Amino acid sequence: MKSVEEFFLEHYGPGSPSAAFSTRQYNCHPALPEEVHEAANRCWLVFPVPELAQLAGNPDLLIGVASSDIPRLEELAAEYYPLCGWRIAVGPSLCILQLDGQQGKDSFAALVEDQGECLTLQAGRRDTALAFFRQPKGLVLRASARKLAPGMRILACGDSCVIGSFCNPWAEVEAVPDWLRDLAFESPDTPAGKAAPLPAVLHRPAPCRSRVQFDDPQRGVREGYSVWGHAGKRGGFRICRRS
Repeated sequence: MKSVEEFFLEHYGPGSPSAAFSTRQYNCHPALPEEVHEAANRCWLVFPVPELAQLAGNPDLLIGVASSDIPRLEELAAEYYPLCGWRIAVGPSLCILQLDGQQGKDSFAALVEDQGECLTLQAGRRDTALAFFRQPKGLVLRASARKLAPGMRILACGDSCVIGSFCNPWAEVEAVPDWLRDLAFESPDTPAGKAAPLPAVLHRPAPCRSRVQFDDPQRGVREGYSVWGHAGKRGGFRICRRS
């Protein structure tokens, strides 16, 4: 009977059929998804999301290796093949409107009800819709624009988004529409709001308690007579009771 060491050396050691297959599989780079090719052809930075990053809830784990070079992306795909997703690292000249689920679509419909039509590049993946725009020159993203409305937010430089299937891959990336620019962007020298800051600790006033001793309203009252205008023994409120 073979030992465990001999079994693994035979099947996974140098020169074994499994090792040869593994080497051939690595040298033959897996095909990149079409949407990854399209994003790289637009000179957008793309990076893989390995299975470990997905399970850990940290999809931006490899954002530092983002690239638009197709051979480099093929090497990354081979390294993390087969369970590998892809994301776009949003650059300084790009911003993305992201709608999550039906809630995001409803919020968007309410905002653009009276606005013109925009035919910029769009993509979708599962219940997420994306619209790509050129970053307005000389403006910065408002802090509140990270969440414009329920299910609706803007992604800017430093963020990332999942790569979805492009709905209109022939379309160009248009400028941010006026209504969205006014809503989400501002001049970098815009003064901060003048609202008074809330106090760090809110002190509740101490309750006002009476130290006056009240007589028992029933003392000295004959049965069958009403009681008027006295306060209870532990009260601080008026009693007016009729028989």
